[in-house]
Formats: sequence, C-alpha cells, structure tokens
Amino acid sequence: MSAQAARFADALTSVETLPVEDQAALVEVVNRRIAATRRREMVQEIAEARADYRCGNVKHGSATDLMRELRGK
Repeated sequence: MSAQAARFADALTSVETLPVEDQAALVEVVNRRIAATRRREMVQEIAEARADYRCGNVKHGSATDLMRELRGK
C-alpha cells in the first residue's frame, strides 16, 4: 500500500470514530473546500484563456473546423 493510500485509510478510520452528525458536518466542510478549490482553478484557467486570446494564441472556427484539424485533414 502506498503512503498516500495508507494516509487515506487512516483518515477514513479517524472519521469513522466520529459521531454521525460530525461526519456529516465534515463532509459539508470538505465539499465547500473542494468547491472553493475548483472555483480558484477555474478563475486561473479563465485568466490564462483571456491572456491567450489577447496575445492572439487562439484560433477561430466552427466545430467542423476543429474536428477536421484534430483528424489532421
């Protein structure tokens, strides 16, 4: 078992010792943190996309054009 898998198993074991109400509260906190992390990642991706657009590093076209390019035709 990897060190990460062992830490995960230890975390689960610790959570299982909590009362059900505390487990539910922990799930809510973790879900909020995951959502916040995803929002930060999305903000970063949008900033990068906008910078690429400003620098002219984007191509314009239709979905058909994209598929044609991906297929190499």
